[in-house]
Amino acid sequence: MASAHASVLSLHGVSLQGRHAGALELDLGHGKVALVELGDESDAAGVIDICLGLVEPVHGDVHCLGRLWRGQSYREMLAHRRLVGVLAGAQDWPANIPVAEVVLTSRLYHTDQSEEAAVAAATLLARRFGLAGLPVGGRESVPPGELARAACVRAFLGAPEFVLIADPSVEAMGDLGVALAQAIGAVQDRGGAVLWLMSSITAPAARFVTADHALRLDDRGLAPVRRRA
Repeated sequence: MASAHASVLSLHGVSLQGRHAGALELDLGHGKVALVELGDESDAAGVIDICLGLVEPVHGDVHCLGRLWRGQSYREMLAHRRLVGVLAGAQDWPANIPVAEVVLTSRLYHTDQSEEAAVAAATLLARRFGLAGLPVGGRESVPPGELARAACVRAFLGAPEFVLIADPSVEAMGDLGVALAQAIGAVQDRGGAVLWLMSSITAPAARFVTADHALRLDDRGLAPVRRRA
């Protein structure tokens, strides 16, 4: 078993709330990618909450970026989460705030990066994900496909050290495959790691992603699975 401090994400003996199943064991090292197929898609929210320190596990310990979530103050947790990119809820955006503003929020309000630099970085990333630029309208005026691409920009913007992906609408978009693989590769090149929770290990959007761990979450906990072609 790897040291928690040597891993980007470490789950040791972790039990999800309200779920009677095997404990979760995972050491996701620097530069590594794990694809996790969910036997029950409702487990995604529980795993996200555990990994981000939003909920304490019933049993076990969760280390993220070398630090144990348990025992951190609220301010420490907020600062820690700024190093994590989350690609989830791609179709869920605030009703009265432009999509572009939501994408840029963490960069403009939680760093000392200038607005000009943040917009430039986000625009470049948006184009890599197939957008002409950041969507300027609110969620009602932006097509679902563009919302999914904007969510990708939000997750990978700012060179996160750990990226957590769990979104069915993104998972199904095969035309995002190359862009996602490139973005994930950039995280790996920086020594970060990616955990992707999905309904199928052969999701169209993940077909170009090389996984170091291919797993299935079911009543046994996390078990290795063969990635089918």
